[in-house]
Amino acid sequence: MELRVTQAAQERLARYLSPDKKLVLDFDDGVGPFSALGSCGLDVNFKLVFVPKDQELPDFDASFSSNIGEVFYKGYAKPQYAETMKLDFNPNFFTMPLSSPNGTLTDNVEVVDLVPNDLQRVSQGVTHDC
Repeated sequence: MELRVTQAAQERLARYLSPDKKLVLDFDDGVGPFSALGSCGLDVNFKLVFVPKDQELPDFDASFSSNIGEVFYKGYAKPQYAETMKLDFNPNFFTMPLSSPNGTLTDNVEVVDLVPNDLQRVSQGVTHDC
């Protein structure tokens, strides 16, 4: 698998990118520290999460390449992704659509930047509220 991040999306994400962080593309299926299990239903929801590079995330056991760095994901969720994906930024709607040659995977990828103190809060299941 591969993710191409457009120039517009790279500019939007520039403030989050740094060598001391790793990227996680989370398909929110209720599993892992970035999901609030059962809080809103299982709508199609992808999150691009920036975490400290040394943070252990055992749920995210697979990775693929992108033009902004290696991206980790839950290996068993591979069917939810496409072999070739594109992350763009739409300034008219202020959204980040994720697409493939076959169509749109989601209209808006949520961007989450976490520091170590935030990870403790997230692991307790309060990443978002409906």
